[in-house]
This record gives sequence, structure tokens and C-alpha cells, in this order.
Amino acid sequence: MVTTPVTPTEHVVLRRHLYTQVALDDTYKDQSESSTACDVIKRTCQVSPKCVGRQALNYFPVAKTLRGYKWRQWVFADITSGLSVAFLHMPQGLGFGLLASLKPVHGLYTTFFPILVYLLFGTSPHVSMGTSAVIALLTAGLVERETEHFVSALGVNETLSEEELLEYKVGIAAASCFVGGLILLGMGILRLGFITNFLTKSFIGGFSFAAAVHVCTNQIVKMLHLKLPMRTGLGKLVLTYIDIFSNIRDVNVADLIVGLIYMAVLLAVKLGINERYKHKLKIPIPIEPIVVILSTLVSHFAKLNEKFGIVIVGDVPVGIPAPSLPRMESLPRVATDAFVTAIFIFASTISLAKLTAKLHDVIIDDNQELVAYGLCQLVGSFFQNFPSCTALPRTMMLSSLGSKSTLNGVTSAVFILLVMLVVGQLFVSLPIAMLAAMIIVAMKDLLLQIRNLKPFWHVNKPDFFIWILTAFVSVFSDLVIGLLAGVVFSMASVMVVSLLAKGTLLGKANNEDVIVDLDRKGVCAPPGVKIFRFESALYFASQERFKNQLFSLVMNPTTSPRKDRREKVIPDVSKVGLDNPNMVNLNESNGSDLRNTQVEKPNTTEQPEKDTTVDAIDNVSFANGKGEEEEGEGESSSRLHHLILDCSAMTYIDMSGLDMLQLMVTQFSRAGVEVWLAGVPASTLSTLARAGFGDKVGMEKVFYSVFDALERLRRDESIVVRM
Repeated sequence: MVTTPVTPTEHVVLRRHLYTQVALDDTYKDQSESSTACDVIKRTCQVSPKCVGRQALNYFPVAKTLRGYKWRQWVFADITSGLSVAFLHMPQGLGFGLLASLKPVHGLYTTFFPILVYLLFGTSPHVSMGTSAVIALLTAGLVERETEHFVSALGVNETLSEEELLEYKVGIAAASCFVGGLILLGMGILRLGFITNFLTKSFIGGFSFAAAVHVCTNQIVKMLHLKLPMRTGLGKLVLTYIDIFSNIRDVNVADLIVGLIYMAVLLAVKLGINERYKHKLKIPIPIEPIVVILSTLVSHFAKLNEKFGIVIVGDVPVGIPAPSLPRMESLPRVATDAFVTAIFIFASTISLAKLTAKLHDVIIDDNQELVAYGLCQLVGSFFQNFPSCTALPRTMMLSSLGSKSTLNGVTSAVFILLVMLVVGQLFVSLPIAMLAAMIIVAMKDLLLQIRNLKPFWHVNKPDFFIWILTAFVSVFSDLVIGLLAGVVFSMASVMVVSLLAKGTLLGKANNEDVIVDLDRKGVCAPPGVKIFRFESALYFASQERFKNQLFSLVMNPTTSPRKDRREKVIPDVSKVGLDNPNMVNLNESNGSDLRNTQVEKPNTTEQPEKDTTVDAIDNVSFANGKGEEEEGEGESSSRLHHLILDCSAMTYIDMSGLDMLQLMVTQFSRAGVEVWLAGVPASTLSTLARAGFGDKVGMEKVFYSVFDALERLRRDESIVVRM
């Protein structure tokens, strides 16, 4: 597509003094109170009854919700959205309970208690805590591994019943839930909600895609009614598929047909109706609970289990489990897995909460969310829960139905309670293949994340490689290893970006006061002056790149012949402030010819100090902004004598970067090139001051902006720069 160039019609005239950084600081003094670490700790630790009460209420956001609740406007939306999500919770709870290598009823437990806790302590109206496929799969891996070790420790002479094995599995899952709750609660109390910023979108996307592949593989085994050994560790997915094809003759065709039929029905309604007509439907058709009810009725009256050997859910305990302590002796063994699970719970849930918060202009508290997630795990661990999390379909449903507060969880909890107390026994004949089909269909959105690879490639290639590497390692090794690898890849990408940071030579536009890349049309630099910008923080990982780019684009001062030059006396430009009437007009125009920068010089008896001339930089002209040499000048006129470092992108500098900066100033100075700094950020400037940079190099060489440095060169008697 050909774009029509836009002719600029406006220009801007900026009138101010010429400033070094010292002059600017003297003119506009910092009036903020300096605080030491002791002062910050003292203010933080001050306690008053009012402060204690306010902080206590912050931990119970439901009190604030009730105080400001708009009953007439919000109650209907909360009731309908909560009830609709409950229809999702029920089949997901039953299915993900099986996915976690437990019983379906444990999925219902893991739904009911977290919902109650979150509505009291959560801050997002679009988060519905409960079962999650990824978390259930992580739990299954931990449970099966620990159960295998437990059975092998007993020896061949002792066998355990199914009930005893289930009890041990439940204890391991509850222990993982307990440790994860402690981790999340501790992070919330310590206000560590900011760590979510280090978990990139590409990392979460790649990991959740790989988790969806693992989940689908697990459910395919159930849909085929194959009894295979639970694979764990490296390459377990590949080994599982080898087992599937090795035992393909043992597939129960009836289970496979039932699963495929229900998958077709679910996809037809979700894609053909809910997705296609989502703008016309007030609420999407709750096809999952409808299919659960219909499949249970068909299975019961057609006696599918007895006639065709189709596996069914079986007995579903009625009631609420009595509270009990998790297996405390198992806590050390599950700590690592619990930590990984806790981090994923936080990352996935807070990312969805923030997404919907932006859509609905809702304020959420990251730290309070951590407290809520931790309490969901801690409370649930005493009631046979495995770790809980939100899920994308539930969050999107609450968002689309306009949920107004966390009180939507009241109707969801009541519905799940009725299922546990009354309705549970009605699902005895529910086919396992149907639940497997429902879970596979639920993974559709996670699997389709592979479509994000194209925009990742076009927008940000490091994100693309993080996604690919995280998904690859997670699929072909193990989810825990993949999670850790993804974190390493994310951190490594930051290092790689620093190692590949770009240096750029800048110049001034010919017809206006704009500093842009020197490669652009109509842009040039003053003769004997180069402006270099490094587009990264200057620290241990980027300092070598900074030096290489500087040597490559400017010159290598270590190989240049040393110039014999007299010491240049820099005038005290700190006086060029409000006390100096010379004003700088920086004219920016998108169409006007502003080649001659206006400099207002009112009559005054005070004159700027004179500079001592330097042989190497005599008779340099920047005529008409084009950088031609004056007629009759020799070779010395184009010799590099000043290097201006645009530090506007150096938002951070450490000791390694500081040493490198000082080394460059020294080496260029020995080669007859004076180095000036411009546009130094406040944080970097503070570091330079603390390191004594001004004593070693001179703060008179640090300017407020590149324009100030160029104007200072123009005013030097030994350099005539006509801008």
C-alpha cells in the first residue's frame, strides 16, 4: 500500500537557556526530601490503631465490596454469572478430579472450598477459583511418582487395597496444596506481587500449550480405555505414545466411539453456535452440563457399562469431608513440585485477572491476590483438595456476562454444595470417556495458542524463541523441567538483548532542529563531531557491546595516532544559566526552513568567558547544517575532535559499565577526542555522582541534552557551527 506523504503545517519554537547538567540542577533545585534506608524502615514500621484497622480491612476486601455494593444494579449480573460458571465448574470438577489421579468427587471439593475463600479475600470479580487441567496434570505427576515410591518401599510381600492407595494419593495432593498455600501466602504478606512482571507472555503461552498436549495425551488413554503404566520424568510423552501404539489391540471400541461422539457434539455447539452467534446470545449455551446429564441418562438406561464394558464414574460420596491434616511427613518431598505449582497458579491466574481488569476498568491488588490464592490452597488442604486455580473458560464467561464483584461466587458455591450433598449420586453412570472428551475439547484454546507464533515472530523474535523453546522442552521432557527451562530462557533473553544492543550515530536535520539517525535522508553531523547513542542500559552484560559498537561506528582510539594538543580550557558553563542572558531557540518544523537557529542576545555587560583555542579543531564550520568544509580549510577541519554520547537510553549503569565509560573517555581523550555526555537519566546521573565521575572526568562535560552540547560547540570561539 502506497502512503501519501503528509506535508507538515505547524512548527514549534522552544526558547530556553543552554544547560549543562550542573547548571540545570543549580537552577531547578531538587526539593524532595532525601530518605535513607533507616528512614524508610522507620516510616514503614510506624504503627497506629487507625493504620492497623485499615490494613486489617485490606486483607478482607469483601468488607469493602459489601459497603459499596450497588444491589439494584449488580445483584442480577452476579447471580446469573455465578450460576452460569457453576454449570462449568461441575463437569470440570468431575473430569479434572480424575485427571489429578484421584476420584471425581475430589474435583468437586477442590471447586467448593476455593470458591468460598476467594469471594472473601479476592479482588477480581472475574476469577473463579477451582480445578484446572494444567494444575491437575502437575498434581497427577507428583501423586503417581510418590505413590510408586511408597509402594516400592513396602516390598513385594505387602499389598495395598485401592482405598488405601487412594488415601495415600489424597494425602500427597493435600500436602502439595498445603505447601503451595504457604508459599503464596508468604509472597502476599511480603508484597512480592511484582514478580509476575518477570513471567513473560510468551513463556506462559509456550508452557500452557505444552501442558495442553500432555493433558490431551492423558485423556486419550482414558478414552481408549487402556491400562498403561504412568510414565514420569524425561520423555514421558513419547514413551506414553509408544505404549499406546504397542497396546492398540486392547482398545475398547465402545469407549472410543462414545468419546468421539461427545467431542463432535461439544465442538459443534461451541464452534457452530456459541462462537458463531456470540454477539446475539446473551449467555453461551452451557453445553457441558447438558452433555453430562444426557450422557448419564443414556448410560444408565442403556446399561452401557454392563453391555459394552464402558467405564463409568461409579460411586460418588455424598457430603462434605471432615477436616484433616495433610501428610506432614510428606512436605519435604513435595516442596519442589509445590513451588513450581504455586508459581504457575499465581502466573496464570493473575494474568487472566489483569486481562479482564483492563477490559472492565477494574482495580485489582496483586499482593492481595497472592494472599487469596494462598488461603485457597491452605484451607483446601484440610478438606482433601488438590491445588486450585482459575481457568480461561470460567474467567471469560464471568467477563462476558458482566460480573460485578466476587460475590458471584455465592451462587456458584451453593450450586456445587447441592451437587455434593444431593445430586452427586445421580452421576454414578457417567461415562469416563465423556469426561475425557470434554477435557480434550476444553484444551482447544490452549492448543490454538500456536497461532500466536506468527505475530511473535513479526513483533518480537526473542518472544518467539522463548515460546518455541519452552514448549519444546515441556513437551519432550517434563512439565516441571519445562517450567524451569522457560524461566531460564526468559532471563537469558534479557541477557541476549543486552549483548545485541544497538549503537547508532545521530545527526541533525538540515532544515530544522531534530536529532535523528544519521542514515536518514537530509540528516548530517557537524564536521569533526560525532553523536553516538547506545540503546541499552550500561552494565556488565552490555559493556563490551558498548565498546565494540563505539569503536565500530566512531573510531578505535587505541589504534589512532596520539594527537599533540594543548589543554583545552572549558569555560565555566555552569554560569550559562539564568544569570546568562544568551538564550537558545530550538526550532522544530515539519516544513519550514529553519536553518538558522535563532539566538537572542540582549544588551548586557556580562560576556561569556573565552575559550583557549585547540589546534586540532580550528576553523571548523557546519555551514547551512550540511557539514561542508569552509573554502581553504585543510585536512584538520574534518578530523574528529568531539564525541557526544547520547545517554538517554542508559537508564541503568553498574560498576562494570561505569569503569567502561571512564575507560572510553580516557582512551578517546588520549587520541585527541573530547567526550561529552548528554541526556543522562536521573538514576544514572545519581550513580555517576556517587562514583565520583565528576571528579575524574568533569561534570562540565555532562549536558542536559544533545542540543545543549551542540550549542556549546557553536558558541566556542574555536568552532563555528552555523545551524
